[in-house]
Amino acid sequence: MTQTAGQNDSLSLPKTGIRNSWVFAILWLLTFVIYLPAAKAGWVIDAAGWLHNIRSLSFWHYINNSQSGINSLYQFTQFTTYIFYRLFNANPYAWHTLQVTMHVVNAFLVYLLCSRLFRDSGIKNGKNIALWGVALYTVCPHISEVIVWEASFHYLQGFMLILAILLCVQQFQYRQQIKYAWVAGIVFFCSTYSLEIFYLTPWFVLTLALYYRMALGYDKRIFKKTLLWFFVPQLIMFALHIVVLLTVYGGHFAHIAENVVKPISVYLNRPPRYVFHIFFFGRFFSFETRHYVYKLVSSTKGLMLFYTLFILVCGYLISQIKRMGMKGKAGVLLFVWVIICMVILLPIEFPEMLLVFYDRYTYFLDAFIYMLLALLVSYIPHQKISLFFVTVYGIINLYFTVQLNLQWKRSTYVDNRLLNELPDPGNKTVILLNIPENMNGIPMIGAQPDGEYKMMLELFTNKHLPNKIYDAQSFNMVTKEDGAHVNVMNDSVIQVTLNQWGTWWWYEGHGGRGYENDDYKLNMADIGHWYKITLKHPADNYLLLFEAGSAWKTVDMSKKNVEQD
Repeated sequence: MTQTAGQNDSLSLPKTGIRNSWVFAILWLLTFVIYLPAAKAGWVIDAAGWLHNIRSLSFWHYINNSQSGINSLYQFTQFTTYIFYRLFNANPYAWHTLQVTMHVVNAFLVYLLCSRLFRDSGIKNGKNIALWGVALYTVCPHISEVIVWEASFHYLQGFMLILAILLCVQQFQYRQQIKYAWVAGIVFFCSTYSLEIFYLTPWFVLTLALYYRMALGYDKRIFKKTLLWFFVPQLIMFALHIVVLLTVYGGHFAHIAENVVKPISVYLNRPPRYVFHIFFFGRFFSFETRHYVYKLVSSTKGLMLFYTLFILVCGYLISQIKRMGMKGKAGVLLFVWVIICMVILLPIEFPEMLLVFYDRYTYFLDAFIYMLLALLVSYIPHQKISLFFVTVYGIINLYFTVQLNLQWKRSTYVDNRLLNELPDPGNKTVILLNIPENMNGIPMIGAQPDGEYKMMLELFTNKHLPNKIYDAQSFNMVTKEDGAHVNVMNDSVIQVTLNQWGTWWWYEGHGGRGYENDDYKLNMADIGHWYKITLKHPADNYLLLFEAGSAWKTVDMSKKNVEQD
């Protein structure tokens, strides 16, 4: 039976069940409490660089500045971060509260979108299913990077813009008012200058419109108007964005242009890895176990098995779509949305080793994966059993999330000590022999040729030292007690050795390497253990510092051929 506009009042959900305001309040309180240990964390690497740009560039240059040298059009993101900085300065609690709230808004919008979708589909307990889905989304450990790291602000904002557009499309199915198309158009235009996940928006819109037309039987005229007023304008604005990108940067792939062309096997092995990563907490297994699983799913047999199952599932869904109940059809839509999200992740490097690193890329995927999981669990006949499953799975997620937030707290403690307890250098040149790059994947200070430590020192302590401060090398930390020791071999050569095995040297965001400048020459002898540094001027000209146990220690050049730790 064909439905017509106005059959559902889109402005208010049924009054039964939990009120929307309570849903938002519960989600906000839950998120705030979970992430409270990490409230002062996140002002590291790109976030510090972004803050430096805000303080040092004019408004016009800042909003047109491409972060970290990437070829992207982020003017809308630059504008909004500029406004928030003027409101909050660098207050960590204000920014943390902002990002917690933005995530909760996203979770709540997912709840509204899906609860209405389930209601329109006539799914029993649809609001509860939607609530389960966003609850799992909120407690999962895969969104830690986006909430805590201020440089992930545009992922929160980008997903919010997509959800706002989808809600406009959904509203339009109920009442064909042009204002929804105008709002969606303006929001989409802003999103084309925020983050590249807007590439997905037209396809979300198209599939949502198809669902209301084909699964729910809404009037054909509504579908045509949705295409004409939402989908087509978005394609036009997308094309205009590509033209601007080509004109400004000469490339049509923003941000990851150099990584797009890869062997087909690389693209094929990403989805099964993400399944292991998200559903089965792959990040939290030992490196040996992870490596075994990644190797297994990337093998010819592993890929054949995964894609055979995928094709069989797709074939079954296509063959049974007309005979499915409405819950099944809603599940197919969510499954399609998961596939759409997965496509944009295929060219992006997959994080095989560390925690947190690159989790931001799955932020929007996670929302639909957990909503689909909640819908699948609702098929269990006994509600108590399904609720038990969701609760246990949610507790496991929550446990890992709490552990990550404690890691954020510990890493921030180390950063703050190192920034605030720098010995007085007098008029000497400072060489920092080992700076923490990350703690189990939680980003920290890192070593950069232009001096990441000095930039952060001036940003967060208000100390302005005229001295040269070099970041010689950085390293992975496992615990806050990690560090290095040194051995002065002669008046100009020092050997720097990590105290722990398997934590590796880093430089400029990559594996450690040898290099040379006006003050020293660095020879990377063993990237996983030690290097030598040769001073080019008398040792009295330098303050040489090494980090151990979360504190700076000074190299004593008078002590030759003995370990200093």
